[in-house]
Amino acid sequence: MARILLVEDDRDALEIRKRILESKGHRVVAVSSAGRARDEFSTDPPESVVLDLRIPEAEDGLALIREFRAASREVRIVVVSGLRADIEGRRESKLVDVILSKPVRSEMLLGAI
Repeated sequence: MARILLVEDDRDALEIRKRILESKGHRVVAVSSAGRARDEFSTDPPESVVLDLRIPEAEDGLALIREFRAASREVRIVVVSGLRADIEGRRESKLVDVILSKPVRSEMLLGAI
């Protein structure tokens, strides 16, 4: 299964998504800040990233998208957003593989990986 970097600043959502992904055999590194996400990505690059866009601001997530894509063309980037307008029409939308709207159903999250 995949090694996944999960980035979410809401602790409850972070734990729920982590459990969902792990229940299907994925190895998940869960972090709650952009800084920790950068550290984990550079230390041990994941196969996939599941990223809440607003961590806490949309620009934080957009910056991570640019950085992760510049570092790896192969990493799968899945964005979770409560406000699709934060990413739609921006150049970062072309750098990600999937954009999921909140609330995200488990099947949609797993299917995006």
